[in-house]
Amino acid sequence: MLGGRRGPDERLANSVRRGFRKLLAERGADLAYGRTLPRILRDAGLADVRADAYFPIASPACGVLETATILQVEDRLIAGGHATSGELRRLLAAIAADRLGLTLAPLISAWGRVPGE
Repeated sequence: MLGGRRGPDERLANSVRRGFRKLLAERGADLAYGRTLPRILRDAGLADVRADAYFPIASPACGVLETATILQVEDRLIAGGHATSGELRRLLAAIAADRLGLTLAPLISAWGRVPGE
């Protein structure tokens, strides 16, 4: 999601992102899975479990990935009532013009060791 300044482009971007997350959840994606990885590893018997997250902020890759995501699910966003075609065109233009401080979901890594090894 976008923080800071709350202009129309940011509000639209956040609305579309919420719509995308709803589409993922409707298809069975566990949106909290990354945060549960340490517990899953501990429950599997691993020791010294650790985790970290990489959270890209304002990277050129953010706009590229956001654009690709929107284009990939554009029809489903529209059909689900999450955005109109015009709103998506406006959002894609804002991304292309670098008017948004886009962030991506964190990439979470977790690891542990087998006890005694």
